[in-house]
Amino acid sequence: MFSYVRRVQFYETDAQSIVHHSNYFKYLEEARGELLRSLGFPYSSLRQKGLEVVLLSASCEFLKPLVYDEEFRVHVNISHLDRFTFSFEYLLETNTELKAKANTRHCILKEKKIVSIPKEIRESLSQFFSGPCRHSKSQR
Repeated sequence: MFSYVRRVQFYETDAQSIVHHSNYFKYLEEARGELLRSLGFPYSSLRQKGLEVVLLSASCEFLKPLVYDEEFRVHVNISHLDRFTFSFEYLLETNTELKAKANTRHCILKEKKIVSIPKEIRESLSQFFSGPCRHSKSQR
């Protein structure tokens, strides 16, 4: 499992200092980008090769609100990986609580057409394929 650590910024919150729901999808994208970067495939190098990682679907279950200045982690696993598509599963948590669970599904385009996931990317992603994420705390 890959983990990305972040702190809630004031501009991401509403008048009650609670993170606006749209920002969770930005957190997922940041974590996903950092995972790919850690594997040697930052978006910039993929784009230089003419490859685009495309989002096909996204969902998020909001369990408890994230609030201003709270530090949290986004844990990322690969929940599905085949020749053409791959899916990420995410857990967003603080030291004490699970805040959200999310999923995204992706494919890779080259010249605006879906292509097979390149072998080196598929092999690198497969190290994070361990089935569904499990919350590390006793609460669910």
